[in-house]
Amino acid sequence: TPRMEIRTLLPLLLLVCSGQVEPDQQTCTQDINGVLREMSAWLAGLKVEVQHLQRDNEAKRLAFSAALLESGSGNHGPFNTHTIMVFRHVTTNIGNAYSPSTGLFTAPVRGVYHFEFHIYGHGSSTQPAYAVLVKNGVQIFATYEHQPAGGQKTSNGVTLMLNIGDIVFVRLPANSWVHDNQDHHTTFSGHLLFTM
Repeated sequence: TPRMEIRTLLPLLLLVCSGQVEPDQQTCTQDINGVLREMSAWLAGLKVEVQHLQRDNEAKRLAFSAALLESGSGNHGPFNTHTIMVFRHVTTNIGNAYSPSTGLFTAPVRGVYHFEFHIYGHGSSTQPAYAVLVKNGVQIFATYEHQPAGGQKTSNGVTLMLNIGDIVFVRLPANSWVHDNQDHHTTFSGHLLFTM
């Protein structure tokens, strides 16, 4: 390989050109220039390889976790139409693939991702605590709880294969509701497991 040639030729050339071995000045200069060209090409190749590894490594660092309310306490819903839940209290957003202004996670790389969503309600005789995880407009998994009184907490999770640009979010179905407060019971999290 060029690396091995450089490692074996360079000490010999240094001995020849330093006068410790009878030199042929023109051959010595040509040999050194050849080795230096090989070294430059090898280093340029290494630089490109390091840049690719850095990009791959950065792409693999994707994780987010967010709670529904930035602060305070309150109910979200019920509404008469389906509504995207926007989780505004972001604790982690490595890679910035989750948007706390829209509630959408947009996959920046093709890979396998894991998502979890947890919802909480105080109990209602008429509306359930209910949420669904959606990928590109298609419902994937749901979490549902309906108790007439007391607290109710429910959760779900899923591992999904996503392509670049695929969108994942949590939707509040019509006529359902959730609650959140300073303890951050209602959350949405996800992370990249590996690229494909």
